[in-house]
Amino acid sequence: MFYIKYKIKKSNIHGLGLFADENISQGTKIYEENPLLDLLLSKSEFSQLSENEKATIRHYGYFDKSKQKWHLAFDDIRFCNHNLNGNITLKKGALAAKRDVKKGEEL
Repeated sequence: MFYIKYKIKKSNIHGLGLFADENISQGTKIYEENPLLDLLLSKSEFSQLSENEKATIRHYGYFDKSKQKWHLAFDDIRFCNHNLNGNITLKKGALAAKRDVKKGEEL
């Protein structure tokens, strides 16, 4: 679930991207997963998927090491570009701004 305004636009980094549609202060909670709607798959369940399905989950989702499950969100967070040096970070189970983010910046 998003706590900010955002837009999906063409990204110079990776096809489509998620962009802030408002200024965001450092530490602001941006997003939190929804376990009732998101897809969580065990390693065994993931291994039963076709190669195309696995590729989609690898591209739009991630492997949650703490839960030992593959995670695919139901909403637009899948367009967030995964970058270790990005402007958001995981904080207390939610995504939060690592620094002030200006309207129009890619998340």
